[in-house]
Amino acid sequence: MKAKGNEGKGGLRGMMGQNRAFGHRKMVVWQNLDRIEALVRIKILKNLPKNKFRLRDQIDRSCGSAVANFIEGYYSGSIKEYIKFLYYSKRSLAELQDWIRRTHYDGYIHHKLWEEFDDMAIKTLYLFNRLIFSLHQKSSNSLPSPKPSQAPKSPKPY
Repeated sequence: MKAKGNEGKGGLRGMMGQNRAFGHRKMVVWQNLDRIEALVRIKILKNLPKNKFRLRDQIDRSCGSAVANFIEGYYSGSIKEYIKFLYYSKRSLAELQDWIRRTHYDGYIHHKLWEEFDDMAIKTLYLFNRLIFSLHQKSSNSLPSPKPSQAPKSPKPY
């Protein structure tokens, strides 16, 4: 029996489509962050000893911060704010990358899992850089041209 409200075009699923890619979820950067968070929560954190509270907390906080700051920036309403939160998110991802490197060096996760995480983090950091650059370009291109009276004056010839 199907859940009420999910059949046909009605219900939440019908509105969003099968892949739920809307708003921030359609962004490749967010999709990568979502994969990273799943990797951290499903595969990495379960390999850490329960008594490593500080390490587990730092990994959980930096991972959550990377995702949350991306979403907060996406819905901020201005390109300037979006860029600011992208930088926060990027820094949190870089911090997470370092914590996961440490867990690998301490022998809590195997090399293949660390490589899988690190490859995804590197690709996502690259995408962050591309997105930030693109938004800076968009922001600078949207500025109005100076009026002729506001244009810089030519230096006077000698």
